[in-house]
Amino acid sequence: MRLKTLANTHCVSVRQAWKASGMRKCMAVCLFATISCLATAQIDTAKSKYGTYYFEGEDVVFEFDRRAYEAAVRASDSTGIDFADLNILEVAVTGAFNNWSKEGWAMQRVDEYRYRLRKNLKDFKDAPNWQFKFLINGTHWVAADSILKKQGIIGWYDIKNPNAPAPISGDTGNVLFKLKGYTKNKKVILTGTFNNWDEEAIQMKRVADGWEMHLTLAPGVYEYKFIVDGKWMEDPANPEKRRNQYGTLNSVLRVNKMVRFELQGFDDARQVILSGNFNDWNVNALKMRRTELGWKIEIPLVGGKHLYKFIVDGKWILDPANPRTEMTWDGFENSVLFVR
Repeated sequence: MRLKTLANTHCVSVRQAWKASGMRKCMAVCLFATISCLATAQIDTAKSKYGTYYFEGEDVVFEFDRRAYEAAVRASDSTGIDFADLNILEVAVTGAFNNWSKEGWAMQRVDEYRYRLRKNLKDFKDAPNWQFKFLINGTHWVAADSILKKQGIIGWYDIKNPNAPAPISGDTGNVLFKLKGYTKNKKVILTGTFNNWDEEAIQMKRVADGWEMHLTLAPGVYEYKFIVDGKWMEDPANPEKRRNQYGTLNSVLRVNKMVRFELQGFDDARQVILSGNFNDWNVNALKMRRTELGWKIEIPLVGGKHLYKFIVDGKWILDPANPRTEMTWDGFENSVLFVR
């Protein structure tokens, strides 16, 4: 079996998103970098005794209940603080859907313990999965580990976005999934994070040497499996895999998009380097080419948010042509690029 990616697509590792064999639904908790959040996924209702979020008609309702958490973490230096010692003045929701805003979407206090936020689905982006956190007083996030252990949920998960369009399958597409062999089997299903692990939607086509299916996928990172006559299996031809909480493996796919970075001017510069979180801020790897107008480089990037800067003869600078910037928790300002 093998996975062939077309255009600028590649297979690499990805944040874990797990699925149990034969199971249609799973509980979920997202972690983003060092950020914890409590939520559930793959189901239409994620409301528990502790709140989190749920869908109500065309609205998404977030609920935060301070009784669910034993501690918070200070964003600037990851220092923990007991909730009993934390004077909560405001609670906000921040996540992939609002570009991880430092202010977030403010929640309204409904009683001594609970805060609530109602948002229409049109306010959310169409990425297949969401990640979010509860931000306390603009400086702390909640540490949900104690609640997860009580519920028996430990691991990394993705959250289903009901706005996400179904992937387009057919005879063409930028990604070709291929499963060699299994010619005596009757049916092979392709499923993954790109269609919220639907077990019926994408039936692969039989070919001379096995099974295949084209999908049109936006830039992003995905996990997937094959279901061969009801039996779940990872893609053995794809070396990139992640172990899930059920003890099985998911195959991993990254779909990249070629992105051009340009820096105009700086004609007297001897060297210009592009550096960002996409290459662990390497100061040597991405040397830009001199052009008539300045400097440029093209690199493949996965979908999502990327932070970057230029290094001009050793001096770090923001992208003067990009007005979008973001401050990190430790006070560094970077240019921001969203790849979709």
